[in-house]
Amino acid sequence: MSVSDPLVKDIKGCVQQFLNSASINDNNFYFVFFCQTLEKIFNKGLIRQQNTKYFNRTIDAYAWMVSVAREKDPGNLTYRTCVDSIKDKAEVSSNEGRFRCLVKKCLTKKCLHVSVERLIESQIANLLYSSNSILGDEILSEIFLSVLRQVSKIQFSLDLTNCSFLDTSWYIPEIVTMELVPSKTLGIAVSFCGNKAVIVNIESNGVLAENNKITIGDVLDNLNGTHIDLSCKGRLSSIMKSKKNKPIFVRVAKAVYTDSNEFYQPIENLLRQLKLDVKLNKPEQNPDNSNSRKKTCYGYAAKYLAVIDVGTLGNVKQVQKSIKTLLNNNMQDGNTVTKFDQDVSLEIGEIGLKIRNKNSNEIIMEHPYMKISACGNLPHCPTIFGYCAGKENCDIAKDFQCYVFESRTFDDADTILQSIGQGFHRTHYAV
Repeated sequence: MSVSDPLVKDIKGCVQQFLNSASINDNNFYFVFFCQTLEKIFNKGLIRQQNTKYFNRTIDAYAWMVSVAREKDPGNLTYRTCVDSIKDKAEVSSNEGRFRCLVKKCLTKKCLHVSVERLIESQIANLLYSSNSILGDEILSEIFLSVLRQVSKIQFSLDLTNCSFLDTSWYIPEIVTMELVPSKTLGIAVSFCGNKAVIVNIESNGVLAENNKITIGDVLDNLNGTHIDLSCKGRLSSIMKSKKNKPIFVRVAKAVYTDSNEFYQPIENLLRQLKLDVKLNKPEQNPDNSNSRKKTCYGYAAKYLAVIDVGTLGNVKQVQKSIKTLLNNNMQDGNTVTKFDQDVSLEIGEIGLKIRNKNSNEIIMEHPYMKISACGNLPHCPTIFGYCAGKENCDIAKDFQCYVFESRTFDDADTILQSIGQGFHRTHYAV
């Protein structure tokens, strides 16, 4: 077999570039390519299905790296400490992510070569790797080991706390860390997708909106020292209260890099799954050109009839009662009725409704689904429909108003009501 391999040549090339730099960080041009090549070498020819007389097991690179760390050898202490620090890391959930996290940790501690040394010394490489692999070949594995020993002399300054996306990519997002004044809420809503908490709404008067560093589409990564993932669904309020009357620690992964104004790909994929439209900050168009274009209004055409105060209850009965009050012109039930009779467009989005003036395209009002408590119509007058919304999130609101509209067709009204109903079931949580 030839004693050369393209992957070994690639990694040698990266190391040669590293030697020309005083210190290597996550943003180094060659660093991600180096890590990707390293991972390919560790995975090339790996016999993942290990069959024995008594049981079958699936193995990966991370599994054997942990296994060789168990050997009690004084020269193995730093490497074993690195392995132990990764085992219970909450930010990574897969062995692929743990492998990447362990590689970065070992690079900073200059001990990555120890794993390959122990693999060769234990003489189990031929059991784990096929003969056409690098680590399964006696000569190529020694060449690769010599490269890693050279790597151990290079200074790596890596951000080991930024590891929440290592399950999916070697690239890391831009991180914003803040310590906020004590508060009962952050003033945001998140939607869980792909084990991440994507920010889908930011209240303008919330504490997280004060410094304008956070935008819709960013990912809430850590709150008061707790990594936020699917296991935190329904527990965000209790996590907030865990540091009552103390400063709030928040770490957020940005959807868009500030310097390049480009999306971080793993978060962009989450936004696509949520159908969340996040606009990049592009240069403003020439006013002469932009003003000459006619504004287009999207959504369902309808007539905004009235808003009616319904008090402390915001259920379907109140919607139907409000429509009857309006149809019968009965203003003697004590509820305040404000009539409009205005042509509007109803935009049904991922996180709520936007009501726009049909002529000017300006937003008249918007209601996130968290504030909408009920919707409905009357069987004998199906084109007239309405929904109740609170001034706060509907689970804590004490005052509700019913907004009544008339659509052009029954199909439009039915589609709008079904869409609002589906919005109720989306996983949005207020923090």
